[in-house]
Amino acid sequence: MNKNITPLILCASILILPNVSHALRCGTKLANVGDLKHEVLLACGRPNSKETIGYIDKVQNGDRIKVLKLEEWILEKSNKYYSLVFEGNRLITIERAGDK
Repeated sequence: MNKNITPLILCASILILPNVSHALRCGTKLANVGDLKHEVLLACGRPNSKETIGYIDKVQNGDRIKVLKLEEWILEKSNKYYSLVFEGNRLITIERAGDK
């Protein structure tokens, strides 16, 4: 009985995980988590929209606090929309945002 339940639980857990990727294919190029905005722009072109979604404090060099802007870009690729979130100038998440 346990042999039959294990694959079912594994499949169910994969389906409920968030739809997060580490790379987005844009034609023959890739936009990867960790890329700079400029690199994503060169790989994927201009986003359909850009929104500032907040700010985050980062501690660097002891007591100095650096404030970084959180920005979300929405891109359309292959009739699907993707949400790309940047922390400062670095891509931190890629998520599927829906179909066209």
